[in-house]
Amino acid sequence: MPYSKPDDFELDDMEMAANDPAPKRSTRRDESGTQCIHRSLGVMRLLASGSRHGLKLVDIAAALDLSHPTTHRILKALEEEGVVERVHGSRRYTVGAEAAWLGLAATDRFPINAAAAPVLDGLSKAIGDPVFLAVASRHDTIYADRRIGAFPSQTVRLSIGARRPLGVSIAGRTMLAFMPERKVDEVLTTNAPRFDAYQCNAGIILEGMREARNRGYLCADSVTASENRVISVPVLNMVGAPVAAISIIAPHHRLPASRIPRLVPMLRAAAQDISRSLTEKAKVA
Repeated sequence: MPYSKPDDFELDDMEMAANDPAPKRSTRRDESGTQCIHRSLGVMRLLASGSRHGLKLVDIAAALDLSHPTTHRILKALEEEGVVERVHGSRRYTVGAEAAWLGLAATDRFPINAAAAPVLDGLSKAIGDPVFLAVASRHDTIYADRRIGAFPSQTVRLSIGARRPLGVSIAGRTMLAFMPERKVDEVLTTNAPRFDAYQCNAGIILEGMREARNRGYLCADSVTASENRVISVPVLNMVGAPVAAISIIAPHHRLPASRIPRLVPMLRAAAQDISRSLTEKAKVA
């Protein structure tokens, strides 16, 4: 005879959850699934910040402190979805085309590129050297746009979408300089294990931030190519928070010290134009 629950036998939701082991198993599955998502996105970010020639499985596993089997499973799943691709004829992995198509869906939500495009065009023509637009995303600096200019250099290899740990690049330090202290502490703590690969540390970053605050811009040698010099200014919103940075990157002979006083005002004017455009777009919206 099937069991029939008495009419007066009732349990509230909390009692049911406490007495039923199933939710615990579900919670463990949920936690496992969440961990897998975090790891997968970690792989995607690492590939996005790596060489355009891709990264090997062993390098990905070492960088993210994952086992080789776990890394292989993640890469296989991401490859099946098209967001990761294997470089033809090699064992290297890179960001797949599907990731780019997914990114297009969010383009309209982030107006910085549209606001900056005409400004970058004009700045590139006036200066002649490569000009870059960088933005901060979580704990990374992302190069969102660029103009090669009339004097391109083989030593300037940054491509659109390239990533660096926030604080490593000159643009990153420029943006960090105008962020709240709590955010700076979070970034420096989180990114500390990543700095060694760039021969960088918190002390170097903080020194650059102080210079950027004092001068309103930062000029220093490129972190990844010391033969290049970088001049970077922040793009600030209406409340003074950084939304981006504009940088000139060129070999030393193209950016001698004597040229800096003329270039900085041009960069500042460009940053103000972008900020003004963003403010106007926000008012219309």
